[in-house]
Amino acid sequence: MLDQILDSLKQQAMPQLMNQFGLNEKQAGGSVKAAADSVMEAVSGGDGFGLDDALSLFSDSANSKGADGLLGNIGSLLQNKLTGQVGLDGGKASGVAGMLLPLITDLVTKQVGGNADNLKSLLGGGGIADLAKGFLGNLFKR
Repeated sequence: MLDQILDSLKQQAMPQLMNQFGLNEKQAGGSVKAAADSVMEAVSGGDGFGLDDALSLFSDSANSKGADGLLGNIGSLLQNKLTGQVGLDGGKASGVAGMLLPLITDLVTKQVGGNADNLKSLLGGGGIADLAKGFLGNLFKR
């Protein structure tokens, strides 16, 4: 499922990243990978967010407060990856993140559709254990 999302994101975003922001192919590809990695890291990492927050974010309904927080976390992770790993300056990274974040959120939403099993499938084998650990840990923080 993640491969499908990544392929779709590459097809949709790479030409725009190269034309609109002047990125070369390596930077555009790195930016797309950074977006996918940021979503996976935020969703599987816990960081104070629960399963309900992820399901709200990746559904067609309005985001909960927690989902908005999760989206902000993804955006911060992406910004850091764009500057640290891809090597973009802060201004360009901000523009790229602003373009990629809604695209990847929409693509993940189409695959997950607010369904917990689909979200777990997206995370794959090792991710399910991390996801459960993060969400169980967050349950006891509240």
